[in-house]
Amino acid sequence: MQNSNLLRLFEDLLITTTNAQRIELLERMHIELLGISSSIQFEQVHQHIPWSHLFELIHSNTNDEVERLLCLIMEYFINNLSIEQIMTNFYPLLNTGLDNETGLSQRVKILCLKAFEKLARCSKTECFFVIQNLFQYSHINALLHLFLDSDQQTLWLKSKEILEHMIKTVSQIEDKNIFQTYLRDHYFHESNRKILLSSNQLNEIVKLRLYEYLVDLCLIDSRIYQHITEEQHLLDQFFYDCTHNDSDILYLMNCLELLTTLTQKSHTLNYLQNKTNIIDHYLHLLLSSSNDENSFYDIIKPGFIKFFGCYIRNYLLLLETNLSNNQQNQLLERFLPFLFDILLQTESNTYVGIGLDTIGFIGKTIYGKEYMLSMTKFGDFIGKLIQMIRSAQSDIRIRALNCLSDLFYISTNDRTSTIASSLTEQIYRLCNRVFSLLPIIVQIAKQPFVDLRLAAYRCLLELTRSPWSLHAMNNEPGFLEFLLNRSTEKDKDGKETKFAIIQSICQNSDEAKLALGNVNYLKLRRYINEGAFFIEPEANVAFDGSNE
Repeated sequence: MQNSNLLRLFEDLLITTTNAQRIELLERMHIELLGISSSIQFEQVHQHIPWSHLFELIHSNTNDEVERLLCLIMEYFINNLSIEQIMTNFYPLLNTGLDNETGLSQRVKILCLKAFEKLARCSKTECFFVIQNLFQYSHINALLHLFLDSDQQTLWLKSKEILEHMIKTVSQIEDKNIFQTYLRDHYFHESNRKILLSSNQLNEIVKLRLYEYLVDLCLIDSRIYQHITEEQHLLDQFFYDCTHNDSDILYLMNCLELLTTLTQKSHTLNYLQNKTNIIDHYLHLLLSSSNDENSFYDIIKPGFIKFFGCYIRNYLLLLETNLSNNQQNQLLERFLPFLFDILLQTESNTYVGIGLDTIGFIGKTIYGKEYMLSMTKFGDFIGKLIQMIRSAQSDIRIRALNCLSDLFYISTNDRTSTIASSLTEQIYRLCNRVFSLLPIIVQIAKQPFVDLRLAAYRCLLELTRSPWSLHAMNNEPGFLEFLLNRSTEKDKDGKETKFAIIQSICQNSDEAKLALGNVNYLKLRRYINEGAFFIEPEANVAFDGSNE
C-alpha cells in the first residue's frame, strides 16, 4: 500500500505545472520514503519511477526548494540501491552532472559526487567494469576540474576521495594489461595530464593540494607511481619546488610534510634516494644552518628532523627485509651525530620533543640500534635521556620514556634473535652506568599521573621481550612484589598494561621459570588466571550480638 501511494505521487508530479504543487508532492514523497525501512522496498519501487522526468526537472527548474527536495529524494535511492541499479537509473545525470557547462548547482554536484563515491568504493570484482564504463577520461577530467577549480572544500575534498578510491579499486584487478591500459587511456589521458601538469598556473594552496593528491596516488600502487614519475613526469615540478623554494619557509614546510609521506613505501623511498637530489640538498640545508642561532631555518628544523627520521627508519626497515641493496650509511653517519648534539646541547622543548621521537623511531629497527651503539655520542645521549626521565617536565618525561621503550623494542620476528637481545642488553647497561634504571621506572609507575604511569609501564613491557631482562627484574629488590601488588594501580588502562607485562614475562614458561624461579613464576601465573581486574575478597567476621 505504501509503495502504491509513493508511485502515485511520482505520477502526479509528471502533470503538475506550478512549483507550489511540486513542493507539496515532493514533501509527501519525502514522508513516504521515511517509512521505507529496507533496501528491498527501494529496489521494488525504483524501476517504476520516471527518472528521466526527475532529471529534466532538476536541470530546468530554478526553484531552490524544489531542487532541495529532489536531491533529498534521489539521495535516499542512491544510498539504498545497488551499484548496478545506480548505473542503470542515474547514468544520464552522472554522465554530465559535474560538467560546468550544464550549469547545475553545488547541491546537485554534491549529489552526483555521493553517487560517484558509492560506485568508487565498491570492492567487488565486477566493480572494475562499472568503473571502466562510468569513469572514462571525460568524467575523470570533470572530477579533476572540480578538485582543482572549486573553492568549496566539500566539493574538492569529495572529488579527491573519489579519484583515489576509484583508482584503488581498479588497481586490484588481476589483469595487469587491462590496468595499464586504463591508466594510460583514461586516468592519465592527455587531457587529464595537462591538468595535472598545470601546477605553475595555480596558487600555492591549490598547487599543494595537487601535489598531495599525486603523492597519495604514488602510495596506492607501484604501477601508478611508475606512471606518475617515470612515464608522465607529473611530480617533476614538485621535486623542483622542493629544492628551489628554500626562502619560502611556509611552502617548504608543506613540501617537507609531503616528502615525509613519500618515505612510507619502498618504491617511493628508492626514488627519492636514487633519482632526486632532495636528500643531499636538505641535509646540506639542515647542517649548514645548524650553527646559525638567528637563522630563520630554526622554524623548519623540526620538519627536517621528522623527514630524515622517517626516511632513515623506513630505509633501515628495507635493509632488514632485503628490499634495498643500497648499503650506504653516509646519511646515518652525518644525521645521527647532529641529532644527538641537538638533544645534548639545546634547551628547546620543541627540538627535544621531535628529537626524542625521531631517535625512538629510528631505534625501533635492529640496524638503527646497531648504528647508534657504534657511535660515541650515543652513550652521552643515554645519560641525558635518563636525566630527562628523572626530572624533566611531564610531557618531555613521557616522550623520553617512549623513546627508551622504542630503543628496547624488538619486533615479533626478532624475539628469538640473539643479536636483537644483545643490542637491547647493551642499551640497558648504558642506562645503568649512572643510575639504576628499574627503580626509576617503578617509581614513575607509582605516581598519580596516568600518562606517566602508562609510559613507564610501556617501557617495562618492551623490556620483557628480551630474555636477559627477566634476570634483571628478578634481581631488583621489590620489583616482582610491585608487579603482583594490585593495589598500586586503580586505572583501567594501567591495569590492562600491567597485566600485559605479566603475560609477556610468562609467555616463555621455561625462560620465566629459569630466571624467576618456580615460586615466583606460579605467582605470576595465578595473577594471569585471575585476570586484569581481579579484586581480592575481603574477609569479614560477624560476631553474634554485635548489633545489640
